[in-house]
Amino acid sequence: MTVGITQIAHSLRQNSAGSRTPIPLSRGQELVCAALGHKTFASFQAAQKLEREPQFLDDAPHVVLDYELLAKRAVELKDNTDPEKLRSLMRSAFKERMPRTKVHSSYSALAGEFLEAVQQTVINDDEVNGAMANANYDGVDEVYVEDELEPEKATLDEPHVESVSVQVTLGIDTERPYSGHQVRCHANVTSVRLGRRFFEHPEIEVNGAGLLTDWGDSEDYDEEPSPLTLAEALASQLRITKSEAEELVDADAIELTGSSGESFSGYEFDFTDHATPKLAAKLMDMHGSLTLRVGPYFFENIQSSGA
Repeated sequence: MTVGITQIAHSLRQNSAGSRTPIPLSRGQELVCAALGHKTFASFQAAQKLEREPQFLDDAPHVVLDYELLAKRAVELKDNTDPEKLRSLMRSAFKERMPRTKVHSSYSALAGEFLEAVQQTVINDDEVNGAMANANYDGVDEVYVEDELEPEKATLDEPHVESVSVQVTLGIDTERPYSGHQVRCHANVTSVRLGRRFFEHPEIEVNGAGLLTDWGDSEDYDEEPSPLTLAEALASQLRITKSEAEELVDADAIELTGSSGESFSGYEFDFTDHATPKLAAKLMDMHGSLTLRVGPYFFENIQSSGA
């Protein structure tokens, strides 16, 4: 059975039936729509007709409930349910009718879920496991994502791509020669919005995995990441996917020097003649430019850069 606003409102009505302020079906429909970011049931239905909301709500993997609008709409409808109780009833109604959908109370909770997905993807990645195989390690101690995610920046028209750095810390096997206990990599995370409060599972691409090694006698070690391809480095800088960055690798890197020609400050790429119209529009939306400036050491860890 497919799930829509009315089915969730039925659960809301049934679960509130024994309280001092039961919620009738018609009011429940309005409140459910408010929890999904719409001021009225009619607004939500109009968005569905324009394919700006899912036709069947239980097809969406994630939903973030809008408790602020829910509270405002409850006041407008003269609903006397205690605000905390109303939030609890709403969560229960969604979970009851949409058991396959993850119900979140905030965008930060959604971001936390996506970070866990990044950690799981990294630990199962073949390149990461290949780097781990070069270490004599005793289990995995931690998978740490060094950057925050902001999936709420995705729009219905444009997915949001973020590049994060990830560190896998391994347990040290003291019975074997030390060969490193940290693996570093990058992950591009794409968030896709399916409606005002609905989201797809994140798309995660892992690249640039390498084992950090310590060949000295001290506790400090050189954290030299494994070489990246130019596409991987550009993907990280621009927060796009590696496949998109492959379009840009033929752009020339122009050295940036002062007016005297003696002060070198880095490189500038101009992607105007290399990005497809779709990618160019994406770069303009994300960065406001089709050029990229990088520091003087940009090419030091890029394999076969020729720079």
